[in-house]
Amino acid sequence: MKKFLSEKVNDQAILDVVFEASQNARAAIKEHGSENVVNGVFGAYFKEEGGLLTFDTVYRTLDEVPDVEKARYAASISGAPEFKKGVKYWLFEKAGIEIDCDIIATPGGTGALSSTVKNTLAPGETVIHPEIGWGPYKTIAKQHNVGIETYKNFDGDRFNLEAFSAVCEKVMEEQGKVLVFINDPCQNPTGYTIEDEEWDAITDFLDTLSEKGPIVMLVDIAYIDFTHKGDDYKQTFKRFENMSDNVLTVLAFSASKTMTAYGMRLGAQVLIGSTEERRTLFKNACENTCRGTWSTVNNGGMMTFASLALEEDKRNAYMKEKEAYLELLKERAEIFTREAEEAGLPLYPYKEGFFITIRIDDADRKNALHMKLQEHNIFFVNVKNGLRVAICSIPKEKVKGLARRVKEIYDPST
Repeated sequence: MKKFLSEKVNDQAILDVVFEASQNARAAIKEHGSENVVNGVFGAYFKEEGGLLTFDTVYRTLDEVPDVEKARYAASISGAPEFKKGVKYWLFEKAGIEIDCDIIATPGGTGALSSTVKNTLAPGETVIHPEIGWGPYKTIAKQHNVGIETYKNFDGDRFNLEAFSAVCEKVMEEQGKVLVFINDPCQNPTGYTIEDEEWDAITDFLDTLSEKGPIVMLVDIAYIDFTHKGDDYKQTFKRFENMSDNVLTVLAFSASKTMTAYGMRLGAQVLIGSTEERRTLFKNACENTCRGTWSTVNNGGMMTFASLALEEDKRNAYMKEKEAYLELLKERAEIFTREAEEAGLPLYPYKEGFFITIRIDDADRKNALHMKLQEHNIFFVNVKNGLRVAICSIPKEKVKGLARRVKEIYDPST
């Protein structure tokens, strides 16, 4: 007998390790008090005194958006013209770069990721992810009935070009095309940012591989506004425009994270490179996905971002406000990484961003430590080959001594 559900859907109860760990942390806070709990779980910025950080410049700009603009549909399926102009200015022109691109508004960076998978791969084909990466990459792949291949992130403390290349070559041989995800800068969950010479090697390799078939390189830039390189990082994008016509780069931009407006669900797919004709066809497909999946995105959010990006006084005020929190994030990270090194607590190579990951290759030992830490009211996220520490959510006073405490629980003999 037929079921209500399609045979292709995933009908298992969703188990999101971040939300599960967050629920456990909240329960501990309720029982023991927030001062006695280290909540290094949720990937959102928390202030030193506790509570979710909300940029005043963002929310006062949102207040100025007329109610009718907040209530109305967007002017276009692909996003409000002001928003697209703002995204182009923010990612390119603000950094002194002129890049020919197409922009499609999406509900958060997640919408950009999902649409790219849907419009690049047929069911049964394969997407390539980093081995240590954001968990929902796998969920998105399953939603679209595509398989997953992973590449090892690191060779020592560097990007593992050899592993990356081998997996891309394997998938190209098997299916004649490649869709590969790269999360940069401030990679979630390790906090690694790819160096210029590493980007040169990646793009040179993909150019050569594209002689065998089309390549879509999706660069997840969710944390681009939290790199210490600032607009200098965006010079990376010039490489993508100059690649082979058989390589299309898709930037998955999260305006939600940029604005500390996580629940606003606002992002964009930014298409770079290839030919105008091939980009237009891809854009058309993505616009059909918009109409058939979420229709249009939050118009009030788009108007807010457009004002922040395009109005100089608001933009400057935002940048000044953000800079103080970038410095605070750096201070938290420096405390943890320095003390981890002193204590002998192994970490993946961290450079910047919201997250640091404790390296534990043995799964049984990792899982045991994860549970033991919770007994001590220390909450992290259990990821592939490690435990993710959301340094963005832990005040400095709680960061101090934390690495040593974890190391003592990890290895009581020390």
